[in-house]
Amino acid sequence: FFSAAISAMKIPAAAAFALLLALALPSGRASATPRVQLEPGSYTTGQWKRMHRAPKDAKLELFFMVKQSNLEKLEALFHMVSDPKNMHYGKHLANEEVHSLVAPEPRSLEIIRNFLAAHDLVGIPKTPNSDIISVEVTIEQAEKLLAAEYHSHAHPDTNHVAMRTPKYSLPAEVASVVDLIAPTTSLPPVTRPFVYTGQSRLDLKQLGVSAKKLRSLYSVDDFVGSATGNRHAVTGFLKQHFHPADLKEFWTLEMGGVKAKCPSVKKVGDGVGGLMAGVEAELDIEYINALGSGIESEFWGFSGNSPDNPQNEPFLKWLQVVSNTSDAEVPLIFSTSYGEPETTTTIETATRTNVEFQKAGVRGISLLFASGDSGAGCAGDKFVPNWPAGSPYVTGVGGTTGVPERAVGLASGGFCNRWPRQKWQEDAVQAYLNGAESIPDEKYYNKSGRGFPDIGAQATDFLVVSNLIPTPGVAGTSCASPTASGVMALLNDVRLAAGKSSLGFLNYFIYQNMDSFNDITEGANSGCEEGGFPAAKGWDPVTGVGTPNFAKLKDAVLKLP
Repeated sequence: FFSAAISAMKIPAAAAFALLLALALPSGRASATPRVQLEPGSYTTGQWKRMHRAPKDAKLELFFMVKQSNLEKLEALFHMVSDPKNMHYGKHLANEEVHSLVAPEPRSLEIIRNFLAAHDLVGIPKTPNSDIISVEVTIEQAEKLLAAEYHSHAHPDTNHVAMRTPKYSLPAEVASVVDLIAPTTSLPPVTRPFVYTGQSRLDLKQLGVSAKKLRSLYSVDDFVGSATGNRHAVTGFLKQHFHPADLKEFWTLEMGGVKAKCPSVKKVGDGVGGLMAGVEAELDIEYINALGSGIESEFWGFSGNSPDNPQNEPFLKWLQVVSNTSDAEVPLIFSTSYGEPETTTTIETATRTNVEFQKAGVRGISLLFASGDSGAGCAGDKFVPNWPAGSPYVTGVGGTTGVPERAVGLASGGFCNRWPRQKWQEDAVQAYLNGAESIPDEKYYNKSGRGFPDIGAQATDFLVVSNLIPTPGVAGTSCASPTASGVMALLNDVRLAAGKSSLGFLNYFIYQNMDSFNDITEGANSGCEEGGFPAAKGWDPVTGVGTPNFAKLKDAVLKLP
């Protein structure tokens, strides 16, 4: 039939052969399905060293981050429930309502399901509305699925190995219904607090900080939490393990006189256990409890490569678990010391992550991030803002040192290039740009960008117990974030005890109550040739609006609806 039809059309012999061949092949082989590259140009190794091709039988847990619905409405609700001046303040959504609001289109899920089925794979919904779909694959399967080439990457200062690909693509129809897939092109940052050796415990008592000093400095004194349902958490990534024995030893050394027992910390995630504890993990859990005493405490750990589990993207894994945890069980405060230069995260990943932050905030969950330890940052003649502390949907925590407090040079801060200045900080940031002295030349930064951090806390000379060894001289905004988070958790406690809602996204409240913070006006962070940003009256890009004054903040939160 085909031969007769071709003959009747008088097609040349060569063309006729090609047409017959095409008709004889299965439809999927006749012409390749058009593919679209996702996150193009995003791959960079940074501190990692690219090595050999990843073993074909190694396993990955791929996350399909499915496009969501009603994102403009989600953001509108986020601002309404977070602004104390709005009549809807504190009227947070239930998790079920959030998932219903942003649920993907059914057709999107069908497209992904069919795509995976064509590769003999079955996806597993990881959230109630299936906006994150997981599939466990071998490297060989992932490479076929994504038209990718995965390589092993080693971090020179640790024993971390991550499998990533320089690029990946999807059939156009599938690409149209996902924001991104991970792990693919992005390598995780490996953040560590500074540890200055050579200081004795005596030096620390004289010059440094201790749990009791911090409680006094921030007017917490003998206050401890007691409200039912209040809980705080810290996060740990890339084999940052927590040992309960270390917290117990810390409690003995530092918490004498505080009328709160050493907490029994709940562990959540796939990276909570390990032979050796990490200084970062112990720092976080010890100091959020030192300030936020009496409150249920949790350690959320995601290694990205835990034994007997496929390798995954640990930061997105954390957000997925938050999204999948009920309102009755989810912590109301998370402190995270994860961070990296803004440009090392793809705009696709950052944009989707911002949505996940909003989903948490609209539920009444507060997210605090260390601003980083690179000062204003310097690459050529430009400052380098950090992420996620610069996200408009989280609270960035900068650093101070000494008593009286002054801005510490290592503390990151500045102005984002991706996100504009936010309405809740407009007046405070403009006042800094108009009135502060010795501000760096505008050529270094985007003065119209979101200014960060939002608040500060002590960031030097911390004592941390790790593997039962007290280590003095620990520094970095990794110290500041759990310290500030502990105070904020106490403020939640005050509100819950009074029958009020949790604080949720903090920044509206922070900038509307700047006089309830200890204003830091001395010091500066490091920068390029002309130096970084100076501290100044009001907000500044090193310490935010200042460090917490619990006594004043307690009164302020009780006045809120």
